[in-house]
Amino acid sequence: MIIKGCADQMGSYYTHSGRAPMKGLALGIVGGGLVASLLAAIYAYFDAIMPFIYLNMMAALIVGGAAGIVTGKLLVRGCVRNKLTAAIAGAVVGFIALYVAWAAWPEALLDNRAGANMGFLHLLSNPPALWSTITMINRQGAWRFGSTTPTGLILWIAWVSEAVIIIVPALLLARGFVASEPFCERCERWCIEEPRVLEQHGADATELKRRLESKDFAYLAELGPRRPNDIEWFRFDVHWCRGCGDTATLTAKRVDLTAEGGRDKTEIIVENLLVTQPEVEMLRNLNG
Repeated sequence: MIIKGCADQMGSYYTHSGRAPMKGLALGIVGGGLVASLLAAIYAYFDAIMPFIYLNMMAALIVGGAAGIVTGKLLVRGCVRNKLTAAIAGAVVGFIALYVAWAAWPEALLDNRAGANMGFLHLLSNPPALWSTITMINRQGAWRFGSTTPTGLILWIAWVSEAVIIIVPALLLARGFVASEPFCERCERWCIEEPRVLEQHGADATELKRRLESKDFAYLAELGPRRPNDIEWFRFDVHWCRGCGDTATLTAKRVDLTAEGGRDKTEIIVENLLVTQPEVEMLRNLNG
């Protein structure tokens, strides 16, 4: 059984309620849109003067990535815990960035000699005029690539690629930031993380998962604490609500020091298993 955003029934895993408050959604889109617009305007001028296409692509990726990160963080602050809604918000902010960049680009491309009909504010507030400008530039070409000036279909493909580079990272990053931590529906706040609340000796991940799901926490005491010469052990992290304390989850991982490259390899055994506050205290006491 899956319990959404509460800890009323044990032996289950936490999952988000999927709620997306309108205030939180507005915060993400408006705040993200403002930041994305500023970056997009800077990008438009950079794109107009930069002759190296790879640097232009990197700049577009930075705009999309920054837009997604800002939007995602604001959505989290606004208590949005719906990944689909977050993805849509990220896509909207990415489109805003693209639109602003397009509105600023013609004037930057023509070195401020575009005239009132192609000025930034005019194109920003007049979508039909912006579309007419885009199609006109597409017929004439905007820049040379080697000995040719791309126009028509080739230029459309380049522009669609630019749109993908901006919008897709914004969508993915905004989605990735949302619903990554447990949320207490009673207190309407994100739970705080308490990492490494316990580290125990052991390597049998299958048995550990079975014992934890059956709430046999005495098994952890049987394992004993992590030993100095262990190359494998279990690590336990908890999330809990600092308001009511009733919403709490446990994540167990197996740490392996034998991984290549000298880095620890971490394998998740259980993730966000719902637990009670007394069970969290028991884990803390085992660590002591």
